[in-house]
Amino acid sequence: MSVYFKYLHGFIIYDIYKKLSAGLEFENRSLMNCIDAVEGTANTIIEGLFHLFIEYNLDDTEYIRNIKAVMDSTDIFLQNNREISDNPRTLKKVLYEHAKDLWLNNLFNKIGTDNINNEQISERREYNGYYFDYIYNHGTYPL
Repeated sequence: MSVYFKYLHGFIIYDIYKKLSAGLEFENRSLMNCIDAVEGTANTIIEGLFHLFIEYNLDDTEYIRNIKAVMDSTDIFLQNNREISDNPRTLKKVLYEHAKDLWLNNLFNKIGTDNINNEQISERREYNGYYFDYIYNHGTYPL
């Protein structure tokens, strides 16, 4: 699935890029910046994966590995098409923060924060942020 997903993601972004380069309108709006189209596409894919994660109660590692594949594929596409962006790593950081915020906000909505003070919320957010980062970087749970 990962290889297929990378291919599909690259194809979608390439198709949008070609349309924009040809001077066509995108969704009946005026011509948008190519990097905005790439970011919007990647964010939409990440949000779709997030909704699947919620709907099917998937494992954290599955969601995080999938969104990493989207971010890595987007980064590779931008590295290979430098005319779109001078600094592809910036977009990867933006996508990463977006995916992490989706995940963290969902976690805190599940556990609730009504009976917890701000210090405890901050500690939990810090730990869960570490947890997300660890899975993203290592592909498995922290020991």
